[in-house]
Amino acid sequence: MSNPTFRQGPITFPIASEVEQFRLVTVNDEGKIAHAAADGAIFGAVTEKGRLAPEAAGAPELAVHYGVAAVKLETTDTIKAGAAVYAAADGKVSASGTVQVGVAVRATENNKTLTVLNGLPHAAASAVAA
Repeated sequence: MSNPTFRQGPITFPIASEVEQFRLVTVNDEGKIAHAAADGAIFGAVTEKGRLAPEAAGAPELAVHYGVAAVKLETTDTIKAGAAVYAAADGKVSASGTVQVGVAVRATENNKTLTVLNGLPHAAASAVAA
């Protein structure tokens, strides 16, 4: 019997609450994802929306992109091409902040920024110390 080995690529997680597409997410202690905060732990990014209700448009499990991956992310402001991309509230990203999650490939368009993720997952300071 072989053991599965993840090389590079998204990993599927169940959702803890409603998740919007193009957002940064964190993984809770039950192994479920939710929108990440601006300064806490960030596991990766989702490109689809997640819904708990079976009749709603969205899935109860989502692929989470991490490591080096290019994804669109919803922004709170305008980010220029080549600029650092930082975590913002509610899983969005911003041109400034404390946790850098990537670099903008292109300037923000329609409140979305194509971003190359780097350095994810990011553990919160309290999680590292524990």
